[in-house]
Amino acid sequence: MGERRAKTAFELAMEKVSKMPKLNSEELNEERKKESIEKGEAIAQRYIQSTQRKTDIKSEIKVFSPEQEKIGKTAVLKCLSQALSMIQPEQNSHILAGMAAINPDISINTASEQLDKIIEVFHKELNSAFASVELSEIKRLKDEGIAGSAVKPNLRASTAWHQKQEEVIAAYTCKLSEFQKTLLPE
Repeated sequence: MGERRAKTAFELAMEKVSKMPKLNSEELNEERKKESIEKGEAIAQRYIQSTQRKTDIKSEIKVFSPEQEKIGKTAVLKCLSQALSMIQPEQNSHILAGMAAINPDISINTASEQLDKIIEVFHKELNSAFASVELSEIKRLKDEGIAGSAVKPNLRASTAWHQKQEEVIAAYTCKLSEFQKTLLPE
C-alpha cells in the first residue's frame, strides 16, 4: 500500500480551477470591462472621500491599461457625477474638479454655475412649498379652533409636507440627472 498524503488547500483549488471551462475571447473582454468599471468606481469613491487630503485623480487613472482606459474613465465620471448633490452640496466643487481633471471638455466654472442654479431654484421651491403647506396647516388648525400667534404646526410629522417635499425633490432630481448626463462623454 502506498502512502497517501493530504493535499494542501492550494493543490485542491488548482485541481478545481483546471477542471473549469476556459473563457472565450468575448467572455474575457466582458470580464476586463467589468474589472475596469469596478476599478473606476473605486477610484471615484476614494476621490470623493478624500476632500481633506487632495489626491491626484489623474495619477489614479494610470492604473488602467490603454485598452481599459476609456471604460475606466467613463466609470469614474459616472460615479463622480452621481455623487453630485442638491441637498448636501458641500462636495460638489471637489467632485467637479475631479471630473474636469479627467475630462478636459468639462469647464469647472460653467458646470459649477449650472449646478448652483439648479440647487438655488430647488431650495427656493422647497422653501416656497414649505411655506405653502405651513399656511394650509395653520388654516386647518384654525378651522378646528386652534389659533394664536404661538401656534406652529409640526410639518416634520405632516404627511402633506412629506408628499410635497417628495414631489419637489423628484422634479429636481430629474433636472440634476439631465445635468449629470451633460458631464459624461458621448
